[in-house]
Amino acid sequence: MAEAQKAELPPRLYEAVYIIRPDLTKEVSEKVAQRVAEVIAREGGTLTLVENWGRRPMSYEIQHYKRGVYVYINYLGDGRLVAELERNFRLLDEVVRFQTVKVSDTPEVGEVDAERVKFEAIEPAGEDEEAEMSLEEELGLIHVPRSSHYRSRDDLDDDLGDDDDDDIILPSRVSDDDDKEGADK
Repeated sequence: MAEAQKAELPPRLYEAVYIIRPDLTKEVSEKVAQRVAEVIAREGGTLTLVENWGRRPMSYEIQHYKRGVYVYINYLGDGRLVAELERNFRLLDEVVRFQTVKVSDTPEVGEVDAERVKFEAIEPAGEDEEAEMSLEEELGLIHVPRSSHYRSRDDLDDDLGDDDDDDIILPSRVSDDDDKEGADK
């Protein structure tokens, strides 16, 4: 009876997204992709799709990085393969995050195209790429000039046909001294 339970289950379709550090060279990111492919092949799985989504901002800072290179993969395999692949992700210092999701119990994957499983590495960030904002800029302590796609209120008023510059006059703020004098009366 135990042997009947150990019978081969049909492979399931999984997808995984892993994020590698943005400062890696092409060669290092290709080595990571090669290791992923080797683990899948060694464990009897089939890699069906590899997409390099490129360098993107992350939702929050991870290991002092605000951006990461996202790689999406699809593969056929079983639970042992998923466990081994995730173990390898944890061992790789280049991988900062990963997530695996089971897509289907009964996949309908035909012939795998060799071009779809080819990893295309991207160059590390150059100096011409948009620089990260400093903490002072994020907090608004340093004035950052607006980009050309931002428009001033006067420009918007002119477009709407409002030629006069309506200056809004806000009431002056009552100082703490005025509050104390009003309380004494």
